Amino acid sequence: METSARAKESKKKNRVTDIIIEKIRENILSGRTKPGDKLANEKEMMVEFGVSKATMREALRVLEAMGLLEIKKGIGGGAFVSEVDMRTTIHSVINFCNFRSVSVKDITMLRYFIEPQVAQIAAVKRTETDIENLQKNIRETYQAEVEKEIGFHCYLVRITKNPLLILIVDFIDNILRSIKSKLHLNKTFFDLVEYHHKLILECLIQQDSQAAGVVMANDILGTGKFLSALSASDPFDPYELQQFITSEDRMMAMMSQQRVVSNKHPVNTQPGVMVRKIGSSNLNLVSYKAERESTINDIFNREHKTE
Repeated sequence: METSARAKESKKKNRVTDIIIEKIRENILSGRTKPGDKLANEKEMMVEFGVSKATMREALRVLEAMGLLEIKKGIGGGAFVSEVDMRTTIHSVINFCNFRSVSVKDITMLRYFIEPQVAQIAAVKRTETDIENLQKNIRETYQAEVEKEIGFHCYLVRITKNPLLILIVDFIDNILRSIKSKLHLNKTFFDLVEYHHKLILECLIQQDSQAAGVVMANDILGTGKFLSALSASDPFDPYELQQFITSEDRMMAMMSQQRVVSNKHPVNTQPGVMVRKIGSSNLNLVSYKAERESTINDIFNREHKTE
């Protein structure tokens, strides 16, 4: 009973804190309070919102982590509205996400729903200069260091020229940098990333939008599983979402898995596998039914060990 009462009290406190955060945030984003403005002092805000000092300070800490406030101490100190730009926004959201304990699974899910589409757009819009820059990126940056793998995805999203996509993917890469810095990444991980990035680049060279999206999804899921294993956490599995799809949806959807492979890969000759050549490259886009997934994975695992 006592534990239940504490849980209810904690939940109530969180709701009150969220209300305070939303109210102050709304005032800032609407322009009612401007960068440099000082908020009312702590005691006045405690009276205004009818909360304790601990609750008020927690709300202010979250707003500071979001980059909306700067808390200054000493004479003339207090809570001041911050100047917000893209860099501040990215780092503020990262701080907020760390405060809320974002998992590898959370990040992988977000990437899975965004970055394959980024790759598809990039395959259509890329220029010869983009191809040269990405080739240089791959040649120069594949070493077993966390920072070295970041730039490829950030460059791809810039090809879209969509500022919101750029902001989101930059934010994702910064979160990944933070996660990877805490893990002991080995050569196997970086070899896997390099392998996928080379495939993505070839799809861009051939301007095959569909294939670029497929290999990007494979890259994201592979990275997510690797990081989840190292951090002893649950990986994101897109197939778990299928339980929410109706039978009518399933009938309308294409019921196959897809990968991008070399035209010499043994999976090309497997029964029940459909093969489409990707432009003038030596790559194929292969499709197969979901029930063949375990067999196909066995082939990929054997092939990867021999490379």
